[in-house]
Amino acid sequence: MSSSSAGGDMRLRLLAEAGVLAVVAAGVLLDSRSYPGSLAEGAPGPAFFPRLLAVLLMGCAAWLAIRAARRPPESDAGRSRGNAKTGSGAGRGARLGLGAAWIAVFLLAWPRLGTLVSVPLLVAGLMWLTGERSRLALIAVPLAFAAFIYLVFMVALGVPLPSGF
Repeated sequence: MSSSSAGGDMRLRLLAEAGVLAVVAAGVLLDSRSYPGSLAEGAPGPAFFPRLLAVLLMGCAAWLAIRAARRPPESDAGRSRGNAKTGSGAGRGARLGLGAAWIAVFLLAWPRLGTLVSVPLLVAGLMWLTGERSRLALIAVPLAFAAFIYLVFMVALGVPLPSGF
């Protein structure tokens, strides 16, 4: 495979990912139409966070589409040093199945282990399955994500999360 066809394949992949994100965002927006705007004056209602998520997903979709349109990436240019190479179609399917199983295990364990234990395990496992091999990233990103969830929901919004044990 030549470098230009590899770049074209990557361009198509980025456009496909942008399309999937845009479709998911549109679905979230359509679903949230029936949610009330606010339940109490001055407080965000049930529709706020799904709509915020949809806007963020649309932003990511636009970024991916612009990235694909500006220049086709080269085959390995976007990989960091800590990432493993992606495998064949069969390997991707196996990783997809393992990812779905990992999410199912998370959903079963989350109420028992609590958010601060189970979310970092979920994120680290999914990062590993998508090819991340940097030990620093596999530790720092999941812990930062769990801290972010704790700060936003428990501290800022006062929403109780499963505490576990």
